[in-house]
Amino acid sequence: MQNNNCQRPIRTYGSRGRDVAARTAGRHGAGARALVVDLISDRSGIIMIAALILLVSAVSASNEPGEIVVNHVERADDAVADTDLLMAFVIFRHGDRTPDDEELDLNQGQEQKTKNYFPYGLKALTNVPWALDSAFHPTCSFNFATNYGFNLDEAEAGKMRGYRVGEFLRQRYDGFLSRLYLPGEISVRCTGYDRTKMTALTALAALYAPPPAQKWNPTLDWQPVPYDVLPNTEDNLLYWYFCPRYLWLRNRMYERPEVQQKLKPYDNLYKKLSEYTKTNISTPEDVFYLDNLFQAEANVGIRLPKWAIEMMPQIKEMTKIEFELEFYTDELIRLASGVLISSILDEIEEVIKRGDKEPSPKMRLYSAHENNVAALMAAVRVFRPHQPKYGATFSMELRRQISTGAHGIVAVYVSQPGAKETLLPINGCGGEVFCDYATFLNLTQNVRLSRSEYDNQCPDLESCDGTTCRN
Repeated sequence: MQNNNCQRPIRTYGSRGRDVAARTAGRHGAGARALVVDLISDRSGIIMIAALILLVSAVSASNEPGEIVVNHVERADDAVADTDLLMAFVIFRHGDRTPDDEELDLNQGQEQKTKNYFPYGLKALTNVPWALDSAFHPTCSFNFATNYGFNLDEAEAGKMRGYRVGEFLRQRYDGFLSRLYLPGEISVRCTGYDRTKMTALTALAALYAPPPAQKWNPTLDWQPVPYDVLPNTEDNLLYWYFCPRYLWLRNRMYERPEVQQKLKPYDNLYKKLSEYTKTNISTPEDVFYLDNLFQAEANVGIRLPKWAIEMMPQIKEMTKIEFELEFYTDELIRLASGVLISSILDEIEEVIKRGDKEPSPKMRLYSAHENNVAALMAAVRVFRPHQPKYGATFSMELRRQISTGAHGIVAVYVSQPGAKETLLPINGCGGEVFCDYATFLNLTQNVRLSRSEYDNQCPDLESCDGTTCRN
């Protein structure tokens, strides 16, 4: 009989969860009117509108505790209630995955390293949340955090995690994006990895479940939505592989006196990890990749060794330090996300110049990695050192104030699907959620980089010998 201590709240994945009540108008302004048109054109639209009216009435009439609870996210959205959403740039981390070869090589003392991870394969999205599978753990008589070093509440199938990213996007941007898939409204880009491509596909399945007009198979609630992939060597999102200068500069951060002081308490951690793994663990980056290995193994039910669980708090702290060092200076941020933020700002400038003409696309989606989520957050001046979780989603929104016509940037972060969305005050904007665009341009001036500048500043491998790099 299953132990009740292993149960978790049941999630409903199938419903599209429109959640378009009171906050829709505050988020999207004029876009909410398009939502009403969508509803009226749908057979169930009249019923939905009536339900919305009742819900809004309940919100405005109820002051009793426990009846209608307005959470922090709702109050945060009040800060942009006087704005229209013009364009959104959204980047998210892929879903839960299996390990890759490089990570497995970090733990030579582990017997399971030769496992082929059937049926997923290496570095692939998982399909079933194994931790909840009664066939895998029929009694569930163990403590997940004790045996694996991670919380059971965070266990999720990688493909479902991607789907829930899409559910969040539909919830937040319903009315801004049509429920019809309109090619001119959205552009999707992935890195050249199967896990980011599959995450994009699952997210798009939730974002664009076909309405009757686009239903092509009566038994399938899905329609194809295309995405773009650049060759790896041309993809600036993969800067940590293909920008030797970035790697060289990041390694120099380890040598800075204040960083050495911060790392000193972890000297013994390197020694112990090297002994247990039978590999040379000597930098925060090594610990970060080992942390990734443990996360990926937990995703498929491989129980962590006791020593890893005991050292997990220190491993997590070291991962946090690594993410701090990856974006420690403006030059590191510039090489990591300068091309991306520059292309975003160039596009925003064109949108502002065109005035009332609707942008095309209205949204750019990037299915990528935790480094990319963190890098763009660093460029936008909202990053606090941490490793973004599977499915973490960051949105950079261009908005226009209805009362003044002023343009500004709003930063929205969801730490993982299902978590509360947070509107992040941009550092340098006086603590305001809506950052005046001219101010934002000034704040990001030092981290912008053109593609030609990137190519010049990221020399070929032959030009960087590990100690010096060509400028």
